[in-house]
Amino acid sequence: MLRLALKGNTVHCPCCGSSYLTFLPAGIEKRANAKCMKCGSLERHRALWLFLHARTDIFSGQKKILHVAPEIQLYYKFSETKNIDYHPIDLSPENYQYGAKTIAMDVTALQYADEIFDVVICNHVLEHIPDDRAAIHEMYRVLRKGGLAILNVPIRKDMDQTLEDFSVTDPAQRLALYGQPDHVRIYGKDYINRLQEAGFVVDVIQFVETFTHNEQFKYGIVPKETMFYCTKE
Repeated sequence: MLRLALKGNTVHCPCCGSSYLTFLPAGIEKRANAKCMKCGSLERHRALWLFLHARTDIFSGQKKILHVAPEIQLYYKFSETKNIDYHPIDLSPENYQYGAKTIAMDVTALQYADEIFDVVICNHVLEHIPDDRAAIHEMYRVLRKGGLAILNVPIRKDMDQTLEDFSVTDPAQRLALYGQPDHVRIYGKDYINRLQEAGFVVDVIQFVETFTHNEQFKYGIVPKETMFYCTKE
């Protein structure tokens, strides 16, 4: 009934192709125009999908892709694309529904040989991982030379230094400190240093800012969704 009530063409989800008067609110602190009613995509999912189409060549030619903790909306897109040899991994595959089949694997100890992937995608995952540097180094290791890694995280652009305190383990304290009970840090502008330490060449792209205000509302995307476009030379 809600879908019918909000039927319209004001907003459009690039992940599933559905259109409505508005997206639904979502989040611990409710964000307006955030969640697609059909596929459940959020701002970061739609921004990434638009970016991949507009700024990369991963949909042309044969590509071997590692996708860490895949978003269900993008899982089906990649798994159904014929030119992609798709490797979706997750620490807890049993949490996935709707027939999704991910490979049980820890991103801090990848069970893959060196330099075999053309693309690595890790979108809003590292903020959940205590040893994020190990994960970054592993993703660098398995990426081939000339390959592309999209390693996006939520980031505070007004903070120079990343905030993390591993003595904080209580979910309520993490919620108060980091904004979510399952986050272990808030990244500051020094996140780029962690990527460079592993060997990545990093291009920080404010992709959403290239859209007009009306386009941002239409696709339900927000300027804070920074793209970290990482390559291996």
